[in-house]
Amino acid sequence: MNKILELLMSDTEMLLPVIKEYINKYKPVAYGLVQEVVEVYKDYSNNTEYPAIVAKTKKNMYDAYVSVGFTEDQALALMINDNIQLMKNVKQIASSSNKNNIK
Repeated sequence: MNKILELLMSDTEMLLPVIKEYINKYKPVAYGLVQEVVEVYKDYSNNTEYPAIVAKTKKNMYDAYVSVGFTEDQALALMINDNIQLMKNVKQIASSSNKNNIK
């Protein structure tokens, strides 16, 4: 593969036609893969079990806050705060990961 790249880089006018040839050669495969991803996403979007589980988990958390003595507003505020903290942690992890990948 390195030899092919070296040859192509030595004659840059050949580079574009060769790249176009490879794109045309593998385009059906790429389209097929994309279509499969779309089909998986369709299946996922029609899934009602997972969102129901997530909703039940959130409702259980809300009910738990209320049952230990928090008001409904306080319970909602605590859940919102939990989500904000989660997003901060995700951003921090992503930022840390990006810094490590740059090195």
